Amino acid sequence: MADAEAVWGKRLAAARVVPAPDGWTHAPQWDPFEAYLLPFFERRVDGGGREFATLLDERHLNAANVAHGGALMTFADAVLGYAIWDATDNAHCVTVSQQTQFLASATAGDFITCLPVVVRKTRDIVFVRGDFMVGSRPIFTASAVWKLRV
Repeated sequence: MADAEAVWGKRLAAARVVPAPDGWTHAPQWDPFEAYLLPFFERRVDGGGREFATLLDERHLNAANVAHGGALMTFADAVLGYAIWDATDNAHCVTVSQQTQFLASATAGDFITCLPVVVRKTRDIVFVRGDFMVGSRPIFTASAVWKLRV
């Protein structure tokens, strides 16, 4: 796999330091908006894939005191992007479309996880999806189409 820093540049520090939970490490971040908004964690799973997670805090809530849909969709975009990078040797890519279905609310203190799945990959388009969970409870699902910039 190509060295991500050689492809994407220097990793960014998260805007707020959040310790990684047991069994998780901090996922590298290159996108300034994502590094500002959310902490990203990762861990390897059987089969060599990566599972991702974030820990919600008061910054991620809306006026109703539940997770803001925009924060969740940003997390989804990043997680699905990590899966694309893994499937394409860190290729440059952009989101073409993303569909999100909210199933339940989440709030501060919730630890949201996702094991993204690349559904199909062509020469220049990749289809990916993920189920976003708090424990065994599904919070939302997302699927996306990404264009490889070849």
